[in-house]
Amino acid sequence: MVYLQAAIKLYPGKQQDFIALLNSLTPVVAKHGWKLVGSYATFAGRLNTVLDLWELPNPNALQAALSDPEMQKAASRINEIVEDEVLTILTKLPIG
Repeated sequence: MVYLQAAIKLYPGKQQDFIALLNSLTPVVAKHGWKLVGSYATFAGRLNTVLDLWELPNPNALQAALSDPEMQKAASRINEIVEDEVLTILTKLPIG
């Protein structure tokens, strides 16, 4: 099991569009084993930023989901909402 952190810079005024987009794409990535741990918006710091944390079964699930035809269909909609995105794959440390 790995985690995917998506740090997403939205275009101004696009947060509600992003929420609708994420709700529509969550079932698509779920087919590839993704589980949303949480989605968070900033209210201080870098404006128009969202941080999503996903649980993935393995690192290959990232490419599998991004290659899904439904994701390809959503590409133009994503480009209208998302200004910049940084994806980071993480492993959980054995703490606690």
